[in-house]
Amino acid sequence: MIRIAVSYKDGEIFEHFGHSEYFAIYEYDEHDLDKSVKRLVDTSAMHGHEDMAALMKRERIDAVICGQMGDEARALLLQYGIIPVPGYCGDADTAADLLVTGQLPPADGGGCSGGCGGCSGCHGGDEGEDACGCGGSCGCGC
Repeated sequence: MIRIAVSYKDGEIFEHFGHSEYFAIYEYDEHDLDKSVKRLVDTSAMHGHEDMAALMKRERIDAVICGQMGDEARALLLQYGIIPVPGYCGDADTAADLLVTGQLPPADGGGCSGGCGGCSGCHGGDEGEDACGCGGSCGCGC
């Protein structure tokens, strides 16, 4: 079984790994990649890359596709043996299918939104705190 997780919103890849309210988890049969099962996992009660990475470990995910991911999140996933695949946008189903078949083109490294998108801005909030709670180092381009 190959398991791919995609940060998910309305059928599309969500912008930010640590702030995704849903992940689509795709399970592919190793012997017939055309056979897959998709399920949505509600992560709205979870916050930050530590919680999301722990979920990925519990779900035995092999790779995670998302729009943006900070260095700490990448390192944590790699520590768990999970391949981070940031820098993507578009249809979640298509991206998972392309990744599992080895056809996902390289990301340009800049993500899709050219900035925070759903992050709310990491460049300052009230009382010196960053607005998205990532310490200003989430890697979302803010």
